[in-house]
Amino acid sequence: MSAEKETLQRVQGGLFHLQRGLAPFVETRMKAIHGATWLHYASRAAGGASNAPLDAYGLVKTMIDRWREVFDDAFARPDKHKARNFASMALEARNAISHLALGLQDDEALRYLDAMHQLLKLVKASESEVAELRKLYDGQRQSGLARAPVQEIAPAPTPAQSTLTLSRSADEDGQPSKALKPWIEVALPHPDVIANRFKEAEFAADLFAVDAGYAGEGYATPSAFYGITFLTEGLKRVLTTATQRLGGSGGDPVIGLQTAFGGGKTHTMLAIFHLVKHLGEGGDPRGLPGLAEVLDRAGVKSLTKPKMAVFVGSSKGADVSLNLKEGPRVNTLWGYIAWRIAGDAGLKLVAEAEAARTSPGSELMVEVFKLAGPSVILLDELTMFARQLDDDRFEAFLSFIQSLTEAAKMVPGILIVGSLPESNAEAGGPRGEAALLRLEKIFGRVQSAWLPASGDETYEIIRRRLFQPLDAEGEKARDETVKAFHDLYRKNPAEFPPEAKEARYLELLRLSYPIHPELFDRLSKDWASLEKFQRTRGVLRFMANVIGVLWHGQMRDPLITPARVPVAHERVRVSVLYPLDPAFGSVVDKEVDGDGSLPSRMEANPSRRISQLRAATRAARSVFICSAPLVGQPNAGLTGQGLRLACAEPGDQLAIFGEALRELAERATYLYEEAGRYWFSTQPTLNRLADDRAKALPDHEVDAAITDALREDAGSKGGFHRIFAAPDDPVTIDEAQSLSLVILSPALAHAGRGAVKSPATDAVADALMRCRASQRRLRNTLIFVAPDEANLDTAREVMRKAMAWASIDHDVNNEKGRLRSQTTRTQADDAKDKAKTNRESALKAIRTAWSHILYSVKSETAGKPFDLEHSLISSRDRAAIPHVVYDKAKADGIVLEKLGTERLWLALKPIWPEDRPHLSIAEIADWFAAYVYLPKVRDKVVLEGSIRDAVAKLDPQFGYADGFDQATGKYLKLIWAKNPPEFASPTAMIVREAEAQKQLNEQGVSVPRPESGSLPGSATHPGSPDPGVSGPSAPGKPRRFYGSVELDMVRPVKSFDAILNAVVMELQRTHGAKVKLTLEIEAEANDGFAESEVSVVRDNARQLKFKSESTGFEE
Repeated sequence: MSAEKETLQRVQGGLFHLQRGLAPFVETRMKAIHGATWLHYASRAAGGASNAPLDAYGLVKTMIDRWREVFDDAFARPDKHKARNFASMALEARNAISHLALGLQDDEALRYLDAMHQLLKLVKASESEVAELRKLYDGQRQSGLARAPVQEIAPAPTPAQSTLTLSRSADEDGQPSKALKPWIEVALPHPDVIANRFKEAEFAADLFAVDAGYAGEGYATPSAFYGITFLTEGLKRVLTTATQRLGGSGGDPVIGLQTAFGGGKTHTMLAIFHLVKHLGEGGDPRGLPGLAEVLDRAGVKSLTKPKMAVFVGSSKGADVSLNLKEGPRVNTLWGYIAWRIAGDAGLKLVAEAEAARTSPGSELMVEVFKLAGPSVILLDELTMFARQLDDDRFEAFLSFIQSLTEAAKMVPGILIVGSLPESNAEAGGPRGEAALLRLEKIFGRVQSAWLPASGDETYEIIRRRLFQPLDAEGEKARDETVKAFHDLYRKNPAEFPPEAKEARYLELLRLSYPIHPELFDRLSKDWASLEKFQRTRGVLRFMANVIGVLWHGQMRDPLITPARVPVAHERVRVSVLYPLDPAFGSVVDKEVDGDGSLPSRMEANPSRRISQLRAATRAARSVFICSAPLVGQPNAGLTGQGLRLACAEPGDQLAIFGEALRELAERATYLYEEAGRYWFSTQPTLNRLADDRAKALPDHEVDAAITDALREDAGSKGGFHRIFAAPDDPVTIDEAQSLSLVILSPALAHAGRGAVKSPATDAVADALMRCRASQRRLRNTLIFVAPDEANLDTAREVMRKAMAWASIDHDVNNEKGRLRSQTTRTQADDAKDKAKTNRESALKAIRTAWSHILYSVKSETAGKPFDLEHSLISSRDRAAIPHVVYDKAKADGIVLEKLGTERLWLALKPIWPEDRPHLSIAEIADWFAAYVYLPKVRDKVVLEGSIRDAVAKLDPQFGYADGFDQATGKYLKLIWAKNPPEFASPTAMIVREAEAQKQLNEQGVSVPRPESGSLPGSATHPGSPDPGVSGPSAPGKPRRFYGSVELDMVRPVKSFDAILNAVVMELQRTHGAKVKLTLEIEAEANDGFAESEVSVVRDNARQLKFKSESTGFEE
């Protein structure tokens, strides 16, 4: 036996034991919820009998479909997710062998068998079945090992550990393809990033800590600071004017720094601080990185040792003295500054103002500056300090700041640098806003223009702060990587944003390496717009966490793209969620990243393409990083091109990310899509909410809604006199002589046209046999319509969606609805439209499902009261169910709106007792309602109309009378060969021909009539006497019938079927009758028949035994 066949047989054997082990568990759980009829609510393959035991497919499909309501609480919390995954894998195994195109791989079979084995263990199946599955698993494992090559092959690396390789097509030189080095082997992070020694606050540069000697290693010394600082154009401009001012060659006396938190104000002050500190220590400023260019730009040859005063408003309380290390006690900012730059002499100059705590004025401060010589005064967080002061000190403080700036411009060598927040919100309350407004006016009068970092400068700031400089090998590896990425963009221009293929983007890749420019841009632009993120400081803090996590995880990716940000890791998760709405926490956990998240579940099957590249996780991360800070803004969201830019790496299949994202969008709760843009929101999408609500609906509620729809549809009766829509038990339907339609409930489905037995046929047979506790008598007036089993499942699913959207529409558009305040007007309108559309779709699906007409006919089995016949409604466009059923029944001859006189007589003649000269109309109507071998007429009106027509014929088979007088033995108002009046009399009756003729002859009435018993098509032989009027002649029976009819070519089979039932079968009722059917075909074509068609018809006619003498073509 071949190895592939053995593998297939093991999986088939596993499904066999899975069925045996799982069946008791599923039955027990389902019975507990649905009772004895639980099989009606079980899932099964299409066409399966509704009461048949479930196979392996039905068992695992039932578990998956009924998980929430039946099986979820059967497992302990740690096992719930595993059990559902194992059930899904078992279902995949069954589908794999049922639709097998290629042989099963060994590893696939092993996964399937393991899932089945684990599932049986979790449901505590019988030990024998668990053991048998274990044997099959072990056998497959040994078989796979035996067929493995002798040389052991290492398992394929996980996506996170794989080394990306350039495809040969990406190598323009025709050289062998090269592996791209992972960034962790090229760019070495700074030690504090690798060791995770940095604190969140370290990226928020603290001027007070540096001045007091508490700063960390990156800020403590001038050389360390300038070593990690990139001199932006704005920073160069500040340092240039500062050196000019201190060198006595111009420069602005006042520099105002105003940006949002994290925008670089304090870092700029630190640059000046370390310049002054370096000069104070006797150092050459040209020795600090970047300062030689600044000095050349300033035109300054040398600088003296300036004095410096540093004040940080956040470090001083309003009622706390400004204590100086090894200095006097001072209480005011002017006393503090005077002592810092001019010592005791300077403090003495402002002693009176210090004691009175009033501003010394600009004149006195000019004297202090002259005494001090070249000085730098750094004032940080002024607004924070001012808002703490009472009214008098508030005014004194602001007056002093104005005096200080005015004095600075009057004394050469004096530089004042102050920082202000950008917005009122950052100023902190009404007091802070008032202080900010006054300080803006003060600094605005004399300040020098300053620019925060922008554009390419941000790349260099971040890179230099987080990574050590590259060596020569690192630069070579960087250039190879960025070229490979740029080649990918350039060779696939339609797949990426237009700017990615430009030469400028290659330079951005170089500048930002190892961080992808798309990640840089999203952080520095979109995320930096969030108040809590703090611009450049926020980017530093965020990326330090990302880099540390990736470094320790040894992630071997060529670049850090948005797709590679480990959002699920706690350190990164905290950083990314801090500036966002807290509700994004659950969005990240459920649908972006991490164990148990939707992308993780999508990638659980290692054989899927998206699993091999972790495409779902990468796509979800990218959409989150690129959309979360912009939720609610116009044109927010990630496009398809943007997705590939954020995800794709050289060697990737570009289409896989779009496929993964589309699947995510179909299954996710918080992922939105509109006009090709995707974004995550904290509010569930209405589509997903509808799906969740639909799945949560119990089956009985869905069936109840379908029942309501059936009863609503029954408001239009069609041609029926009574409609019974989804009765709880059809046996309870009352007897009636009028035609009635019974629309069976959803629980009573029919399996299909060829099915002999189903819940529907059982219910119909029972209803035809019994009327409550008694035997049913009037069976011939009942028509039943049952749902098709397969289409019923569809109707239920569509109704689920309709119910879900109806509830959402209520919650969104109702004044007290739970979702009203959480949705936009567009969403509300969309909910209303979808509620209406889905309701219409549900009604259409229901009308399509109820397609099996069941009715009683004469049984061919002796002693059996009836057989059930079936007619299928196949039309697609459905009106109300009663209309469609009636039209179909009428078209197929099941129900008659007009009963021909001959057919009436042929029906009555065999059952009219010989000893009864007359029959009441009421009794005849009762017979037609009761006996299933009689035609089904719509109502008594049809029957009465047929009787009137029969009596009015020139050669009637019976007469009519209003009644019979027992005393005289005479018929009342006897009519023969005339149209009788409406049958108003309750005793109206038909009278045998002989009795009618006798009474009319006695009354002297002349009654002309043709030969007795003639039928359409019967002949009167020559020489036969004309019918006499004096009395009935000897009756003669017709012995031969012949007839021809033209069939409807649109529906020939149905026409022929009606002829068989109405004519041929009636002729065959006569004992010994021989019926011969001959089909005549005549066809004409104006342009003649093609030779190929002639040949085909001749061959087919020959095989079908057409008579050669009467068959052929002619011109």
